[in-house]
Amino acid sequence: MAVSGGFSKEFSPKIVGGPKQTVVVDNSSAFRYEKHVPLVIPEINGAQIPSAQLIANPNCTTAVGAMALWPLHQKYRLKKVIMSTYQAASGAGAEGMAELEKGIEAHVKEGKVPPPEIFAHQLPFNVIPQIDAFQENGYTKEEMKVSWELAKIFGLTPNVKVSCTAVRVPTLRAHSEAITIETELPVSVDEARDLLRKSVGVEVVDDQGKLMYPMPLNAAFKDAVEVGRIRQSIVFGERGLDFFVCGDQLLRGAALNAVIIAEEVVKAKAGAIGVPPLIGITPWEVHKFGGASLADAKLYETCSKLLIDESSRNGATPTAAIVSAMKGMTDKLIGVVEMATSQGEKAAKAELDSAVASQCDVVKELLKGHDAVAEEIMASIGKDHQNIEALLRSLALLKVAPNTLMEYVAGMGEIWSAQIMCGYLKTQGVPTAWINARDVLIVEAKDTALGAKGGATDMKMDPIYDITQAKLDNWWQTKGAAVHKGTPILVITGFVASTPTGVPTTLKRSGSDFSATIFAQLLRASRVTLWKNVDGVFSADPGVVHDALPVSAMSYDEAIELAYFGGQVLHPSAMAPCMDMNMPLFVRNVFNPSFPGTIINRSGFVETDDSAGVSMDVPLTASLGPVKAVTAINKIAMVDIEGGSWASVSQVAARTMLALNDAGLKVVLVTQASSEHSISVAVDEAQGRHAAQVVQNAFELEIARGQVSGVRHAEGYSMLTIIGDGMRGFVGTSAKLLGALARGGVNVVAVAQGSSERNVTVVVERPALGDALQAVHAEFAGTASAFRESVNDALEDLNAPYRRR
Repeated sequence: MAVSGGFSKEFSPKIVGGPKQTVVVDNSSAFRYEKHVPLVIPEINGAQIPSAQLIANPNCTTAVGAMALWPLHQKYRLKKVIMSTYQAASGAGAEGMAELEKGIEAHVKEGKVPPPEIFAHQLPFNVIPQIDAFQENGYTKEEMKVSWELAKIFGLTPNVKVSCTAVRVPTLRAHSEAITIETELPVSVDEARDLLRKSVGVEVVDDQGKLMYPMPLNAAFKDAVEVGRIRQSIVFGERGLDFFVCGDQLLRGAALNAVIIAEEVVKAKAGAIGVPPLIGITPWEVHKFGGASLADAKLYETCSKLLIDESSRNGATPTAAIVSAMKGMTDKLIGVVEMATSQGEKAAKAELDSAVASQCDVVKELLKGHDAVAEEIMASIGKDHQNIEALLRSLALLKVAPNTLMEYVAGMGEIWSAQIMCGYLKTQGVPTAWINARDVLIVEAKDTALGAKGGATDMKMDPIYDITQAKLDNWWQTKGAAVHKGTPILVITGFVASTPTGVPTTLKRSGSDFSATIFAQLLRASRVTLWKNVDGVFSADPGVVHDALPVSAMSYDEAIELAYFGGQVLHPSAMAPCMDMNMPLFVRNVFNPSFPGTIINRSGFVETDDSAGVSMDVPLTASLGPVKAVTAINKIAMVDIEGGSWASVSQVAARTMLALNDAGLKVVLVTQASSEHSISVAVDEAQGRHAAQVVQNAFELEIARGQVSGVRHAEGYSMLTIIGDGMRGFVGTSAKLLGALARGGVNVVAVAQGSSERNVTVVVERPALGDALQAVHAEFAGTASAFRESVNDALEDLNAPYRRR
């Protein structure tokens, strides 16, 4: 549709779908920024075409530049893009071209150019550094379109910055763009030139000796985009390039792109006859099983039968299961790598043999009587065994394990686990298949370690949703035949992923929860259930606080706070996809499936449409008044920047935080005492010494001058936090917290309250943490109990007249 945005907005939704499954390719800007409408350049993200019914065509300027940027992004990973565009009069339509021609003609005949009607200023013999309306940030809308659309088409994360200056120039046809990029990886000019030369839709015109380079005069009426003037960036050095691009925006930037999309739609429909859509009328449900739920063959059977029951609960529900490694397997595999670097190849091989044998024992027991299925799985595990074994010699020689290698090995447990569950489901006659998430889930490359469970370090990984969605759609079309009929159960590996260049990586420790919500978003699931070995999210750690009870409902915000401050039932990043989709998440007990567990949703209350098919009338759930839960991070270090003549030291807090951020260190708490001129920050204990050194280096000159007394680092602390949306505006919460600690004989080292009033945090000495948790939980549980009794008494009095009547 080549119509106005308003027309498309009104009629496109009415045209799509129907008995003929009509697909609309929209050339307007109406749907470009809609989250679930793909914005497509077929050579870049054409894999999104088969599953889409409404497809947006990008802005012409974006399309021209993207053709040159995409091959470079795939190989070198873009970090910054700085673009200046020189856009022809035809970008304003036929009227713009006519105004330019008439203006030049009038100048030749009469010696002057008539006043402009289409453009803001005279275009002949001039350039106009404004296209479209100015925005609040000083950029024009045309310039922001380039930033917004490149991010969506390429799946860029927010840390990749795109800046554009759009200029109207007095040419009739074809846009030109001067582009500078900074990349994550070193880039060679010759290699980049050869890469672009091999790219579809790109023509390299770059011969200085013959004065050959891209020009709009030559690029007009061409299907391909011309790229030249390729050179190493003086600004960014070996990680940067400068180059010049020209492309016919009426073809590559509009009509041609739309036609290619339409051709791909026709091909996809012809090749997908009989293939149901991945996202059909009945929404998917996603279930995630952790390692504790998959400890042995019996539990694999229990979880598989639970899946079958859940998939049939509402008739026939397409179901996806995200699985962790068998209990303890990830630690065993990490141990293999560590043993190879410390004790040598022989010891590591013995440890690996033991881990593989324990996994194969589960296969043999679970699939007894189904030899063909068992042998296929064990053969696959055997190949992985050989591949890991081949790496051990290198590890033994290097004496150190690169993060990439560690993640490759550590993720094998999930791959084995998915095959085992899928194999059992096959024996039960269930339509099933398994997906190795390394083949579809693409995340931004980060060379960071796995992290530790319950630590305070930031291990956030950023999925590239557009690329991942395209890969998942492609898997469904080409490899998903086994789950195209009946009520399918799709088994997907948790924890593991790949970078855009195909390097194996993970979502870091406890990342399978995040895997579950990522795939729930991709599948447009109606709900996610995280199956644990506890009855939901508890009001405190039941291993420490014996009176702790499950919480019936939490808001997304409360769950994020809980995960951030040490609650190990949830992964800190897992809430983001749920919030984006307003999708409820359940935490339930695989050993007690009739118990409703905890519901996490936007409101923080149990809602009727959130029902998981189990009774919600369960009285034994926690209520701590305004506080929803008490949580803790066990190992914390404090870094103090102390005293001195701070009047002459500017921006101490800002410089401290900037130094720690630049060093990749996560601060979990900050307090400042103005009277003492001191700042204290809390960090994960494993990073404490490093954090202190970073801050000391930042103030090295001030310390030498005596303006800052020094930087002190102390370990042996823990952090306790109370969390609850109900704390907002509730008087006396902090007083009760500190009073409970005082009565329990617990010394408070530092205290901080979030501005949202959703959390209050104290730092205590680690030996006192258990007493502190029990004292605080008892304080708020007691308050809540008394409050409930008073409410019940009041209701009894109110209801008495009606009962008599």
